[in-house]
Amino acid sequence: MLRPAMLSRGVVLACLGLACAGTAAGAMAAGGTAAGDAAVAPANRVLAKGVALRAGEQATVLGANAPIRVNVVLKMRQTAELEQVAGLVRAHVRQPLTDSELASRYLPAHGDAMRVAGFLRANGFSQVYVSKDNMIVSASGTEANVQSAFQTRLYSVQRGDKAGVANVDAVQIPSSLSDVVSAVHGLRSFQERGVSGAKVATMIKGHSYGKDRGVPGTQSTAGTVACQECVHAPMDLPSLYGASNLAPASGQKVAVIGVGDQGNTTYLYQTWASAYGFSNIPLNVTYPTGYTPGDYEAQTEAVLDVDAVATMSGGLQEIDFYSAPSTNLDDELAAVTAAINDNRSTISLSFAATCDADIGQDLRGSWDQELTAAVAKGITVFAITQDDGGHPGCAGGESSTGFPGSSPYVVSVGASTVYNSANSYAAYDHETLWQGSESGPAATEPRPYYQDGVASVVGARRGTPDFVMDGDPNTGLWIIIGGYDSTGTYQTQWAVYGGTSLAAPLLAGTYARLLQSGIQPYFWQQTFYDIGVGQVNATHGDCLTCYHLLTGGSNGAYSVVPGKYNQASGWGSWNAGALATGMQYQR
Repeated sequence: MLRPAMLSRGVVLACLGLACAGTAAGAMAAGGTAAGDAAVAPANRVLAKGVALRAGEQATVLGANAPIRVNVVLKMRQTAELEQVAGLVRAHVRQPLTDSELASRYLPAHGDAMRVAGFLRANGFSQVYVSKDNMIVSASGTEANVQSAFQTRLYSVQRGDKAGVANVDAVQIPSSLSDVVSAVHGLRSFQERGVSGAKVATMIKGHSYGKDRGVPGTQSTAGTVACQECVHAPMDLPSLYGASNLAPASGQKVAVIGVGDQGNTTYLYQTWASAYGFSNIPLNVTYPTGYTPGDYEAQTEAVLDVDAVATMSGGLQEIDFYSAPSTNLDDELAAVTAAINDNRSTISLSFAATCDADIGQDLRGSWDQELTAAVAKGITVFAITQDDGGHPGCAGGESSTGFPGSSPYVVSVGASTVYNSANSYAAYDHETLWQGSESGPAATEPRPYYQDGVASVVGARRGTPDFVMDGDPNTGLWIIIGGYDSTGTYQTQWAVYGGTSLAAPLLAGTYARLLQSGIQPYFWQQTFYDIGVGQVNATHGDCLTCYHLLTGGSNGAYSVVPGKYNQASGWGSWNAGALATGMQYQR
């Protein structure tokens, strides 16, 4: 994970009014220069305004050597046509695009990506990476390099619980690149940073820690379950969600998006799998845009994701782990792009900004541009809504869902509390909403066509989540986590984790089993919604049990409507065996 930028010993600005009005620093924070916007060279194009500081905020000018990572996103060609093609793929009218078809008509040219790379190097940036699809050029540099390339200075800003850098002046690019560059990201990390959706259990019911075996047990000594709201071992969850009725996904590859140094992830996963007697799934770790060795801050999230995917899949050809250098959403986009470029049909993403209302439109546009290409290629991304309930404190109260889980081009995943039957950890009884699960309308995304059947519920904007899976930490999954103690010795321990970060990879692993059963890899949103409408209206006799519609629960803003699609839990969770049959019926 990117370390906090080094700050200069310059003055700290204490803003007493919006944008520090009346001071030279305030004029700069508002997006101009001390001399005003007239100083902007006409040969440059402005991509983004400067960040205006709010009343009472403090900002510290970054020193020239403060490290900064940028991701320059290039423009796609024929974007309106590509959206139409993606719609045809979603509707199963045409086959997904091949890489050559996508590149020949829609993706940026390699020569243009190299022009951008050359521009960054000429301004002092290094570690320059060009994505395979020429969509993103990533580079590392300093605040001085940012000033040279983009004509803006950077502050370190603290806004509530959000901290990071903010561009003082407007972000500019030379007019010679204006036909190529869509956006420059990494200069507003204070509000565009993802957060892990992993939550540790605060109480543990059942599955007592079996110290003699070094692994949690699955039943009490009497041979029966002592509780219904219990944490789970990995053999329980496939049965609870009907996935055990399908063959293991042994021919599938699932991509997991993570952050930081994954040097210990394989060891932790293999230790966990061995404890349960599972065969090891090959874990292939890549760093598409580099990383910081020794940065293990997101290690637990990584282990949770890998273990959850393995749990539900029953076995895979491999798990491909794409690790970003930071949780900044533009760095995560670069990692997702790499997975899309490698044609991984199933992608699990468990980092998200809590409030999509706080994400700039340029960053939303960059994500949607890349995700449209993913849909056109038949790739499905499962993304979390986040863990702060119905009132996470978004700007202006505009939205209560996370980003990119609010994108219409992902399957948006919330979290539930799953109850097993009284005498079996593996027998499903019912589910309620986990109170931490975020949900609600997207801040700016309009309602996608596939939600037209539930327009009376979601309104004019994209509703989230589409589905939920187990994510209550107190009904979560046993995993093995690790870390270095004060002596430098690596220590491991068993722990129970949940959160939406458990739900998304559980769904991704289940989807891999659907693909293995013969379902073609498409972005299945329309089919998912058609099946849900048919189940609720009892019009599809073979799919009346495809989804577990939740029985109750609330996140504080939205409440479950039992037996119905609702803004709290979407269509509920999957009954995978029945869903596989239902999806075949819909084709």
